[in-house]
Amino acid sequence: MKIAVCDDEKNIRTYLSTLVRKQGTECEVTEYASPEDYFSSGAEYDILFLDIELDCPEQGMDGMEMARQIRGMENVKQPVIIFVTGYEKYIYDAFDVGAFQYLLKL
Repeated sequence: MKIAVCDDEKNIRTYLSTLVRKQGTECEVTEYASPEDYFSSGAEYDILFLDIELDCPEQGMDGMEMARQIRGMENVKQPVIIFVTGYEKYIYDAFDVGAFQYLLKL
């Protein structure tokens, strides 16, 4: 199973990657600090843990826009998207991009 974690905060990326690896399922976890890093890799994933408010102003893309772009790609494997965010206000937007889960950072 291939899993990606995209969050601009390194400590969150590391924490999520550690939690995933502790589940005992054989998997490959790759961390990304920005949408640009994720898309430039060209890799396809089974699961994507995605922060909504990515601090990447030069790219003009937050996590929600990144999810929309992924869902708009027809010839790629569509990952299960799990939003991991500190904000409840985006929960309904997550349904628009077919998110599987919405987890709040505490």
